[in-house]
Amino acid sequence: MTPTSHTLYPSSSALGEGSSESREEGVWTQEIANASPALRVVNLTKRFGGLAAVDNLNLTVRRGATHCIIGPNGAGKSTFFDLVTNVQPTTAGDVYFFGERINGLPPYRCSGLGIARKFQAPTLFPELTAAENLFLGKVGHLSWNRLLRTREIPAADEEVTGLLDRLRLAEQGGTRAAELSHGQQQWLEIGVALMARPRLLLLDEPTAGMSPRETEATAELLRELTGGTTTVIVEHDLAFVRRIADIITVMHRGQAVAEGSPDEIAQNALVRDVYLGRKSL
Repeated sequence: MTPTSHTLYPSSSALGEGSSESREEGVWTQEIANASPALRVVNLTKRFGGLAAVDNLNLTVRRGATHCIIGPNGAGKSTFFDLVTNVQPTTAGDVYFFGERINGLPPYRCSGLGIARKFQAPTLFPELTAAENLFLGKVGHLSWNRLLRTREIPAADEEVTGLLDRLRLAEQGGTRAAELSHGQQQWLEIGVALMARPRLLLLDEPTAGMSPRETEATAELLRELTGGTTTVIVEHDLAFVRRIADIITVMHRGQAVAEGSPDEIAQNALVRDVYLGRKSL
């Protein structure tokens, strides 16, 4: 697939300091931010020796969309998340978050900008209660100093109790995370990410290991909870993706090989061949 060409946003620092443009730099920067998609990657590449896990990837996520990324194992989906959050450095290419180039920023800075991520592997504090785990999620929009100085009791915090109720975990607020069912732990992790009040929510296989009933409930939860929050989901469950996605990107061998609405992707013969392993690109 031929990568889509992109015109890079000019940086405000490129404008001459004595020019009229520089005197309007604040306005110019704000206009760029207002016009930009939530996330855009340009020719993004990550190589491990001779292997390209992500290979010249171009992808745009529009504001407020639920954008799902599917593909077989080894397609580069989770590595893509690592590059967006700078958990791993890029080999080449650029990542733009609301028009701002964020290559090389430490992961904590990405979090501070409003990027929240749920990893595949559990990241809950197993000995803390569900309410306490959610409360710690506030560090995404509060500093540790402010959070530790608060006198709020997690189980009595209105934001925590409200989200527990929406997560269908109102009765489990005082339960240790380790004692929750697998599906409940997944929901709690989504809740922790949402407590950060993200501008961009990245969910890596949120339904992994769930029963069909839990998967259906997760789709309902995300539709209710994310409303308006730009969300990118890496997932294998195609039925789940069809229920929740506004747009789907199909990755294979580190590249985007198809993109479209759920119906368009479902009718794409090339996608079926790649996903079912009948054809190598």
